[in-house]
Amino acid sequence: MHALTKLKYAASLLCGLVAVVMGGEAAAEQAPMSTAPMCIPESTERAIVACPPGARKEVAKEGGNAPVSRMTATAPKKAKNQGPTGPSLQIDLSTRLGREQTRARAENLLEREISILQRLVKNSADDDPRRPQILLRLAETQFEMQIAKNAKVRSFDDPIYEACTRDKEKARCKQARDGQKAAVRDLDKIREDSIRTYATLVRDHPNFNRMDEVLFSLAFALQELDQFDKARSVYRRLIKDYPRSRFVPNAYLSFAEFYFNDSDMDAAAKFYGKVIEFPPKRNSVYGYALYKLAWVEYNRERYRQSLQGFVDILDFARKNKYANDAKNLARQARKELVLPYSHYGSPGKALSFFRRYSKNDAEAHEMLENLAELYYDTGQWPQAIAVYHKLMADSPRSNSLCDWQTKVTAAVISSRPKQEQIVELKRLVDVYRTYKKGGKPPAKVEACKVETATTMLWLGTSWHREAVGTDSSPGTKSKRTMSQAAVLYRTLLKEFPDMEQMKFVNIDKRDWPTKYKLSYFYAELLWKMEEWGQCGPAFDRVVEQDSQGEFTSDAAYAAVLCYNNLYQQQYVPHETETKFVSKSDQRALKNAKAAPKNKFAPKKLTPLQEGMLEAFNRYVCYVDKAEDMSTIKYRRARIYYEANRFEEAAVLFRDIAFNHKDSELAEYAANLYLDCLNVLGTQLAQPRVACIQELGAAIDPMSASFCGTDQLADENPDLCGTLGNLQCQVRRKEAETYQKTQQFKKAAATYVRIFRRHDECGEMDEMLYNAAINFEAAHLLGRAIQVRTVLIERYPQSKLSKKAVYLIGQNFQALAYYEQAAKYYEQFARKFPGEDGKRCSAEDKRNDVCPNAIEGLEQATFFRIGLGDDKAAMEDSDLFARNYRRKLPRQTSQVMFSIGSIYQRQKRWFQVITHYRDYLKKYGKVGVPHQLIQANTAIGRAFWELNKKGDARKYFQAAVKGWTAGAPKRIRALKNTSKDNKVLYIRQALDSAAESQFYLSEYKFADFEKVAFPQYRGGKSMARVKKWSDTEFKKWVKRKQAVLRTAEAGYAKVAKMTVDVEGVQMKSAPWQIAAASRSGEMYRSFVDEFRDAPIPREIEKDPGLFDIYVGALDDVSEPLQRQAIDKFEFCLKTATQVRWFNEWSRTCERELNGLNPRKYPVAAELRGEPNYVKATVGDPGAVDLGAINQQRLNTKDALANREEP
Repeated sequence: MHALTKLKYAASLLCGLVAVVMGGEAAAEQAPMSTAPMCIPESTERAIVACPPGARKEVAKEGGNAPVSRMTATAPKKAKNQGPTGPSLQIDLSTRLGREQTRARAENLLEREISILQRLVKNSADDDPRRPQILLRLAETQFEMQIAKNAKVRSFDDPIYEACTRDKEKARCKQARDGQKAAVRDLDKIREDSIRTYATLVRDHPNFNRMDEVLFSLAFALQELDQFDKARSVYRRLIKDYPRSRFVPNAYLSFAEFYFNDSDMDAAAKFYGKVIEFPPKRNSVYGYALYKLAWVEYNRERYRQSLQGFVDILDFARKNKYANDAKNLARQARKELVLPYSHYGSPGKALSFFRRYSKNDAEAHEMLENLAELYYDTGQWPQAIAVYHKLMADSPRSNSLCDWQTKVTAAVISSRPKQEQIVELKRLVDVYRTYKKGGKPPAKVEACKVETATTMLWLGTSWHREAVGTDSSPGTKSKRTMSQAAVLYRTLLKEFPDMEQMKFVNIDKRDWPTKYKLSYFYAELLWKMEEWGQCGPAFDRVVEQDSQGEFTSDAAYAAVLCYNNLYQQQYVPHETETKFVSKSDQRALKNAKAAPKNKFAPKKLTPLQEGMLEAFNRYVCYVDKAEDMSTIKYRRARIYYEANRFEEAAVLFRDIAFNHKDSELAEYAANLYLDCLNVLGTQLAQPRVACIQELGAAIDPMSASFCGTDQLADENPDLCGTLGNLQCQVRRKEAETYQKTQQFKKAAATYVRIFRRHDECGEMDEMLYNAAINFEAAHLLGRAIQVRTVLIERYPQSKLSKKAVYLIGQNFQALAYYEQAAKYYEQFARKFPGEDGKRCSAEDKRNDVCPNAIEGLEQATFFRIGLGDDKAAMEDSDLFARNYRRKLPRQTSQVMFSIGSIYQRQKRWFQVITHYRDYLKKYGKVGVPHQLIQANTAIGRAFWELNKKGDARKYFQAAVKGWTAGAPKRIRALKNTSKDNKVLYIRQALDSAAESQFYLSEYKFADFEKVAFPQYRGGKSMARVKKWSDTEFKKWVKRKQAVLRTAEAGYAKVAKMTVDVEGVQMKSAPWQIAAASRSGEMYRSFVDEFRDAPIPREIEKDPGLFDIYVGALDDVSEPLQRQAIDKFEFCLKTATQVRWFNEWSRTCERELNGLNPRKYPVAAELRGEPNYVKATVGDPGAVDLGAINQQRLNTKDALANREEP
């Protein structure tokens, strides 16, 4: 918004608000509602936002791309590579074999005849003169059976295609394939039988008078079984031995066919030549050899010789009318000579050439049409066009005229410039119009109609894509091409109004054209050509045709774009200006006169405005989630505003201002919304008071939009200052109301806004203090810290700043930022050591905002210890002792006790001893019981670590005595101590006492280890070994057991150290585990001493003595091993139950595995391991770990959105 516009607007708004009654509180996030009587009638509000019936919401798509095409058969034909082409005519089997064709007989008759002939052959003597004839008859009958079997094989072709390819039925497909395979096996078998028969005849009767026929039949049979080498060998024998046989041409033909099929055209030509060396009268394959020679020349690309070959066939057929298959050869030659002619002949001389060899003129024209199709299929466009034009010139009334013109049009499209393409396409349309007039078969008319429409559609969409582009191609952007495509679309829509009923067989059904699709494509081209005056109505027609169509949302969007451009030409220069500007002070407003009568009277909408509004409204209704939605809505509202339709404009501008706050137009919309209310409330003949009231209610939301951030406030200083004067008291009251209704976040945000923008509203330190209190209540501790930091920096002398220092420490503590918390607690304790919280108000106590230097410094000490900041921790403890030792001796003792953990962590054992001795001396009478026990244990442990175990004993004893003397009872009697802390203190006392008891038992364990196993020395006699066992060995066992029981009793005391806490027996799990482990270790070492004891050489060499010696050891060690297992099992069971795994529990696990690996395998998993703290830090006071974790979770999102006050 320009500065002048902003200044005028601010002045007008301030003047207009003088009459507003400030009542009620409007939420910042909600659009204001009109008060009664209503400023704008509900009927107007409903009508202006109503959508047309059937509107649907869609996500906006990017418009302006060419239509995607999936057409399959209307693209220009591509030239085909004309490779070797085989002949269409195949010689029949009987002719190839030189036999007369016979009628097929049934298989059962053939099988019976074969069976009879086989018996005759079997029963005939080798020298029987009839035997050769019988064998030949058998072979010929087997040949007939081959024909029948081959027919059966081929009978499965159709069922296999239907089941496997068409119907996709696996079971039927498999059945048909299996049947064909069985038939092939039968065929191969009868072929093999036939070969054996012929071979027998050749072998047994070499002088048979029909041996040439037999050799030929044998060779042919071998060839059928792909035994080509054997077949050619037999053929050569035939040719050599019987050169004058009538089967020699057929033999040469077999060679020729083999090489032809093998694509060896030179060899094939040689043997076909051999065939035609025999005159037709005694050569039944003469004509066929000529035919194949023509094809040999074609495949050798000798097109003139090939063409001459086909002419020779025609001459042969004419001269030898009764030759075998002469008619078929002539018919096929006339059909196929077109192919070599297409390579050698001239299109202009084609008809006269064809007339020379055709039977009549109709056949000559048929050959000419075949030539045209051949040129068309192989991409020889000029030749195709010339021949089709000749056909059309000779037969203008032919039913094929439309098809010919379609081919010409396609050829021109593929080879000529666009202007010539348009000419041919117009000719095609003219042909279609001629067809429509009548005289043609209906099927031909319909086919012409479809072909014409298909060609036009393909060409139109092709040019469309060429000009506009696709995802993979940018397009030429040629407006000329777009215009030509648009003409085609327009013609299609005109010529084929019933296209929805047409069947476009050459187009993917998904792309069949409809009036709806083509209308959209046409409109899109108008958009691309920037025809703004035409594209809007064109897109409107698309939407009108199908409100639910696939392009409807795009069309609605495109219509908006078209009208948008027209709008920009007319309105954009004045788009953000307001109509109403009043004087800049209240007096001027008071004396102002009403505007001229007609200045704000509604104007009639122009057709252009109506079209724009219809498109904009449809777009808003149809399209959802569009980036430019706010722009479209704004321009729709602006049209009403320009036409003085202030009610409608106000409704629409309000929607933008409050529902599109992120839009750059939101500020202008809010401006114009209030301007509309100003006009309605002050400038009409009958001003509406309700509009002034609505204007007043709009201040808060408008301030949020215009002045909600520092940047916005800087951009609109005049406006925000004016609004601030009116908002100050409303804001303060609003914040207090939010706080009373426990809407703490809103309350805090309101206080912060007052601080930022309205320093005239009251004490700013109080605003900040209240904001922080509410942020804290809303669990937004990060923001509370920020606000309190600003409070301390801006107002260091304020009493509230003093409290803020302590409260920041509390906030950081709640967030588990202990270093920062300690820092602020220390700062507060040093500046205000006398603040003990006793002078706090009841409300502050209730809200837990009482600063307390004592608690703060105590917490700071504990935090520093936990953070490892030993120097700061000692300084804090010294400060605490100086300030509060006499006043608060017990709290001081707890603080001073905690310092010992520093020395323990650093393993400075002499300092540990010194510190805790000093602690016991100074605070022994006032210290809490659990810390006195912990102090004695810590001293004993330090002496133990220094290997001064004698000095450690009395401190361990003192710790145990402290526990047994009623420590739990004294802890329960502590005052001002929470229930949870009492349980914690009892746990700490129990663990320390149990540890001391464990160490006291370790003295006995040392005595146990000193009792060594007795060595055996003596002779080999049984008596000597028995004497040693009964004396020295038994004495050792008795002494060892006595010491073990003494030590075991000490460890058992650890297990007995329990206390009842609310009905649950509390035990010291870690030291129970250690005690059980040590007990098991004693028993296990007892067993080891038995089993690992050295065996005297005298005994080891004597099997009898060895068994007695080992048996004595096993008898005594077995019960000890069971005891060891029991102890270790107890140890491991206890560790598992309490889930406490440490070095002692791992020892138990290893020992059990060593004693019985199969029963006690070592666990493979990794267990969590507690870090057992021997001397705990003092109670951190108000730190509630559960609350801290919850607050940390609650504040993560808040800190991510932290807002600097």
